[in-house]
Amino acid sequence: MLKRTLRYMLCGLSLITVALPVAAQFEPEQASVEVLGDHRGQNWFWIWGSNAPMMTDGRAYLFNDDGKSLGMLNTGTWTNGVVAARTRDELYATEIYFSRGVRGKRTDVVTVYDAKTLSPKREIEIPAKRISALISTGLSVLSDDDRFLAVLNFTPAQSISIVDLENNRFVEEVATPGCASIYPAGPRDFYSICGNGGFLHLTLDEQGHVSKQERTEPAFDPLKDLLLTTASRMGDTWYFISQKNNAYALKMTPQGLETTKQWSLVSDEERADGWSVAGNHGTALHERSGRFYVLMHQGPPEAYQEPGTEVWVYDVSTQERVARIELNEQSTAIGVSQGDQPRLYSLDWVVPMSSVFTTWIYLTEGEEALMPLLRQAINLYDADSGEHLRSIGDIPLGFLNMVMPW
Repeated sequence: MLKRTLRYMLCGLSLITVALPVAAQFEPEQASVEVLGDHRGQNWFWIWGSNAPMMTDGRAYLFNDDGKSLGMLNTGTWTNGVVAARTRDELYATEIYFSRGVRGKRTDVVTVYDAKTLSPKREIEIPAKRISALISTGLSVLSDDDRFLAVLNFTPAQSISIVDLENNRFVEEVATPGCASIYPAGPRDFYSICGNGGFLHLTLDEQGHVSKQERTEPAFDPLKDLLLTTASRMGDTWYFISQKNNAYALKMTPQGLETTKQWSLVSDEERADGWSVAGNHGTALHERSGRFYVLMHQGPPEAYQEPGTEVWVYDVSTQERVARIELNEQSTAIGVSQGDQPRLYSLDWVVPMSSVFTTWIYLTEGEEALMPLLRQAINLYDADSGEHLRSIGDIPLGFLNMVMPW
């Protein structure tokens, strides 16, 4: 028995000796950087969110129109997402880091990423006050000329940090008590929505310092009809929706703010039937056609952040509804690309099993039993016809609540 074992060992050693010269011919793979093509007109899109329960490992994911993953950004603790430049191949993310991972000294930075390689180019340190919020629109915005980035802070005192992207420097912090979410309105003007229904208007000089700061008259009554902060822009007009299913068109310019349109999103019959606005980011706008997309569901007005089941489409020039798009899944956020053949993107919650099993679990164990089974997916639709084009499943785990066409 011992002789046989020794014979097997010698045979094995001889095989290794013979294989060594062959193995030596292989060279290890070297790390390299892929370069993306031009994203314009490609129907590429980003998704991101708080990445709960792994908030310290923020991610933003890039996909193409066919559902292929093109890349990813690591964006620090509880990401507020990314902002895309219009005139440069750059992306900006306001990121939080701690010296000991989840504790220690906090450092907030604006990281500038190369849009072709998704590699970081530089960092600009800002005050360690950046807000972390579930809804990530209006928290970091660019001036219309891509010169300045305005970053919302919350300590819980509210303020805005101004960053000069051309000279890579933090300019100053501006106190904005009672006001949150930021809306650009020109190369040097920003508006912030306030608790009394008015807006705070900031004008910057060429160095990024505030040269004018004034509050507008209330544009809505927050006690009677609360505006949601997730607005969509067309030209100099921002389109808001309210908790009680109204749309507001607010024209924001360096000269001031004006309410130009207001209309109900639902008829009396639809309101009685329970139709109401929905989602964490439930609006999108296609500028060329003037179509305004609103995520809807059947539920009480106070449940406006629950997922939506349909997208209703309005012509902003006539305020008439022109289409209803029934969604394949329950959606928490939507986005619309700006090309000639626009895509409607829906970021959805799904249960990865047949409807029969889902219904059985719901009826026998209740809604709470389904929660651990939930996963997220993306669905793509033709934004004009409403035709479902494809589904993208198995996206990374972590709470994602924003989709941004690029």
